[in-house]
Amino acid sequence: MVDHISRKISILLALLAISLVALQALGFRMGLDLEGGTRLVYSIDLDRALAEGHITQEQYDNPDQLKAELIGIWTTRIDPQGVKGATVRTEGKDRIVIELPGSATAARKEISAGLMSAMGVDDVALYLDPGEDRNPDLATQKSERDRITREREKFLAEFPASGGVIDIDGERVRYGKRVGNMLQRLDRGLESTQPAAHEKGATVQLKASDPWRQLIENTGSMAFMIEATNQDLVDPVNRALSSDLQKERTAVQTWIDENPGLEIREYNTLLATSEGPKSRLRWYPMVTDNPEAQLKDLIQPLIIEEDPAWRFDGTHFPTFYPSQDNLGLPAVGFTPTAEKQVAFGDFTEEHKNERMAIVINDEIVTFPEIHGRLGNGGVIEGGAGGFTSEEVNDLVRVLRSGSLVIRPDFEAQETVGASLGSDYVQRGYASATLGLVLVLVFMLVYYRKLGVIAGVSLVFNLVLLLGAMAFIRATLTLPGVAGIILTVGMAVDANILIYERIREEALRGRKPLQSARDGFGNAVSTIVDANVTTLITGLILYKVGSGPVRGFATTLCIGIITSMISALMLTRVLVHFALEKGVDSWSMMRLVTDTKIRFMDISKKTVWASLLCMVGGVGLFATVPSDIALGIEFSGGTTMTIRTESPMSVDAVRDMLDPAKNDRIAKRTLFTDSVTVKAIKSTGQGEDTYLGFRIESKGKESDQTTIRQDVMDYLAPILQKGPVEASVVDTAATGRLYFEFPHDTAEIAASLLRSGVKDAQVAAIEGSNNVYSFEGTLAAPKNANALMTDIEATFDAQKDASGGNFSLSSPVSSLDSVGAQMVEELRDNALLAILLSLFAAVMYIRVRFAEYSYGFAAVIALVHDVFIALGALAVMMYTGWIQAEINLAMIAAFLTIIGYSLNDTIVVFDRIRENLPRMKGDMATVFDRSINQTLSRTLLTSLTTLISVALLFLFNVGTGNVIEGFSFALLIGVIVGTYSSMFIATPALLWLEKRRLASLSHEEPHRKEVATSTK
Repeated sequence: MVDHISRKISILLALLAISLVALQALGFRMGLDLEGGTRLVYSIDLDRALAEGHITQEQYDNPDQLKAELIGIWTTRIDPQGVKGATVRTEGKDRIVIELPGSATAARKEISAGLMSAMGVDDVALYLDPGEDRNPDLATQKSERDRITREREKFLAEFPASGGVIDIDGERVRYGKRVGNMLQRLDRGLESTQPAAHEKGATVQLKASDPWRQLIENTGSMAFMIEATNQDLVDPVNRALSSDLQKERTAVQTWIDENPGLEIREYNTLLATSEGPKSRLRWYPMVTDNPEAQLKDLIQPLIIEEDPAWRFDGTHFPTFYPSQDNLGLPAVGFTPTAEKQVAFGDFTEEHKNERMAIVINDEIVTFPEIHGRLGNGGVIEGGAGGFTSEEVNDLVRVLRSGSLVIRPDFEAQETVGASLGSDYVQRGYASATLGLVLVLVFMLVYYRKLGVIAGVSLVFNLVLLLGAMAFIRATLTLPGVAGIILTVGMAVDANILIYERIREEALRGRKPLQSARDGFGNAVSTIVDANVTTLITGLILYKVGSGPVRGFATTLCIGIITSMISALMLTRVLVHFALEKGVDSWSMMRLVTDTKIRFMDISKKTVWASLLCMVGGVGLFATVPSDIALGIEFSGGTTMTIRTESPMSVDAVRDMLDPAKNDRIAKRTLFTDSVTVKAIKSTGQGEDTYLGFRIESKGKESDQTTIRQDVMDYLAPILQKGPVEASVVDTAATGRLYFEFPHDTAEIAASLLRSGVKDAQVAAIEGSNNVYSFEGTLAAPKNANALMTDIEATFDAQKDASGGNFSLSSPVSSLDSVGAQMVEELRDNALLAILLSLFAAVMYIRVRFAEYSYGFAAVIALVHDVFIALGALAVMMYTGWIQAEINLAMIAAFLTIIGYSLNDTIVVFDRIRENLPRMKGDMATVFDRSINQTLSRTLLTSLTTLISVALLFLFNVGTGNVIEGFSFALLIGVIVGTYSSMFIATPALLWLEKRRLASLSHEEPHRKEVATSTK
């Protein structure tokens, strides 16, 4: 039955081997929605940058090169060692996407200062007052003034120099730049607040405190420091405070030995709080490619300049470029800004013949010796051996990471906590496994021997799908998991088509070999047509989608291809071997016999019910307020998921966000007029109380970081603490740990030891939701913030004895934010995707069936399916029974419905095309007969798909995640799509074909008349 079977077996075995090797060697790249992490989207305005002189005309004319430079800078800043798994890539014409895996934590502390002087309504600058305890003028001794000055500068550095968002007594303000304690270029009255006058001493609170965004948006993160000498550590007034480099090196090396795993910045923090000259001493390691190198062998002593004018960063050196030294050897050239040329000249002249370190991300990237005054710039030489050209290019790239030539515009952010991602993975795994088992059991029971073959084919298909994703390094996202589950249901469609064709041939009296050969031969074109139309919608979705939705499209497209390989190659080979072993007959169950349902007559009645559902559904959806109907991708705004310390009602949480009922926000009505609160039903604790809530603020100008901070401020009394709470007194550490799931106290204590907490006593807090208290002794001095960071990092990297993750529970487990500029583009892309899918369906069916009527009939059914799905979603939006809104995931669901409905419709159309030339009777009779012949396949395929989709829905209902609404829409789509292929698409085709034939019969006499008159 199979020609060249050895070749086909070799191909199948090769594909299987490649898939298994790829899975073993490469594994999966987990998307941020599964792994946890942050996705940031920025755009760059080249026209503005050129007009403002930030880039040259040459850079403007080569945007790809400029974007590549920006990507290189951000990659070096975010992940200098390449160990964090961060990815930076372009998306579209002017957009750059940054993905940062791992847990994202909120700011540990509130940063605020007072106004040094009163502000007027129109003021565009202000001065911060860090407080009397940071006023160096009040100190009598120089050493004390120096210490206070350093503390003052460290405090002011908490306000990003590149700009940020602040709150002044309820007025939201964005500042463009900080110089010392002066905030410049103020943009007043953001987020529906009004510019107002403020008195001296008014509180200025930093709201935009996202560390990743500060790192990305900061235009300068570089430091220039001179190598420390023994003279730098001498205190001429108080000799007791003097030190020397040998003594300090011994101290830092001892600290490193006693604190394995801690970063050197922890020790530098301790130095900054010490007395005497060593408070200006800093230790930083040289960059190295040697993984075996020890930190204590790499560190170099550097000194902070006493004169603030001699402290330089990346903003003062916007240009680094390949150059040559005096001997013509490759070197790195650099040029300071005009306002810093004199200061840098004085600085380098003072330190002639000393070494100057350039520090980026707490590492020394180059350590050249100063040979003379460098006011207008200079070159960094490669020493006696000189640089190679490759070394110069690498160093230029690293140094450029200290400064950005163009300021990026923030557009969107998506943050998912690691614990939430872990929960999604568990739900996806459970639903996929159960769906696979149920589909396999059904196929085994219904098709018996052929069911065994279908089971082998389905497992092979999944291995191929997962292996292909691993091979191409595709990212597995939450919608991608849904795509895999959907593939389980749809993959058996081709097998069912083949088996039902084999059944038909067997019922006609053909022997097993002939019925198998004819069954495969008759099913091939239908399988190809049905899968190609779905593949087209998947490709369109991949083109216009982004992030997790693109992950779904990837899974869907690969799944379609592997399903066809499994059905048309592997199934055929296995059937061939079954025949060789001497199969006497193809024994199968038969639930659907030779039906003679008059579908065309019935459709005359059902069409009115369908029309009523369509009009009613669309009409109901049109009445849903946009802030309920549209997700933030299409409305703009911010959505976040929070967790409370104890069970709360929706009304109680909503009242906390109402300025009329919460004195904490009496002055800050920033977004409360549009905020909505929904309970996450899977966290229900009884009596309409919950631990999890979804908070949305749509359609307003807002910065996601400030919204997050606002909600945390407003809900502070009820929000869950953590995920780690700690306090430190001397060397004693106490605190609490918040987990998603229970863990053994001994295992928690062992992980705390890795975080630097010795002899930890851990106990579960009675009556809590997986909250544990601990107390212990610090192995080395550190502050509470550093301890909490270390504990989180340790638990993120550890697994318990059962192999499960130590999933810490965050008070804000997810956050999505989309800006206005991105909203417009996403809306356009979504509409374009649907229109392109419909157009492609018409054109493909026109080519395959040679008539437009087939394509138009299919589109009528598709519109019917989407409209009814919209109506069902509208009901859910009004009732709140599930989380449903029109977002990118829902567009993916609609496109999948389109593809699935086309699949069903094409099977019927293909049989109609086959029957029309050979069957007697009028057209309606032929259409009825064709639907009856394919009814078994239609119902069985719908059943297997429904099993998978229903499980996907059941495992996610109540969670409030995107899969809840996505799977509900698919559930409706599968049911309605099955109905429409019989009662909408086929009757529409009958009506169109009758009109076409009537038109042809009307034109034919006219043609003859014209031909006669011509004679």
